[in-house]
Amino acid sequence: MAQGKVLSAPGRIIFLRLESGARLPQAIDEELRKQGIGFAMIQGIGGLKWARLAVFSPEEKKYYSTDIEPEPGRTLELLSLSGNSVLGPDNTYYTHIHAVTAAAPDKIYGGHVIEAEVDPLAEIFIIELTGRVEDFQRLLANRWGGE
Repeated sequence: MAQGKVLSAPGRIIFLRLESGARLPQAIDEELRKQGIGFAMIQGIGGLKWARLAVFSPEEKKYYSTDIEPEPGRTLELLSLSGNSVLGPDNTYYTHIHAVTAAAPDKIYGGHVIEAEVDPLAEIFIIELTGRVEDFQRLLANRWGGE
């Protein structure tokens, strides 16, 4: 049975408006570093030029990715972006975000965001979580091979 543990409370909320050409997740990582945030929840919507999304195979312990593009003359709608990021002990951000996108009304794709290019814009909310970064690092150590 799962058991929750209170580790933090919400801190600052940063609104990050990304323009055409910005790359995900790099632009989020840059803002986290600029703001000095150690752990955050991430939410967003917007439009993309393209996205590389992936699904994980637990048996093979690897991701399978596919490139998604909109129909000609359209935007790849970013219907939902959701995830979190933690600053690892090596001072690298480990950002884990998922997206649901629409290439057309009847072509919906989702998965782990490997990378994507914003177009025409994306509206991202970064919700800082206060508390000891070490506590979050311990919970998410599998991201960098920790125990």
